[in-house]
Amino acid sequence: MVVIVKRNLKDYDSWKQMVVDMNSVRKGYGSKGSTVYRNAEDPNEVYLVMEWDDHKSYHEYFNRPDVQKALAETGETMFIEVGESFRLES
Repeated sequence: MVVIVKRNLKDYDSWKQMVVDMNSVRKGYGSKGSTVYRNAEDPNEVYLVMEWDDHKSYHEYFNRPDVQKALAETGETMFIEVGESFRLES
């Protein structure tokens, strides 16, 4: 399962450290990894493309009280659950 998360952060640097520190916890919940894209014009806007084992593991992680608290404290969040994707080669 792929999830795109848009974040409007209060402080990119402190958020980045927190995300790195939580990587092993996400992995324990079924995360297969993430790619983070930072907006060139607004450095506090980021997009995470996250891969998860399944819908349940992704929801279990993001519903943890400490994760909910961190999301609320670090900025605004929008989740997009991807139903289909494809890649175009040049």
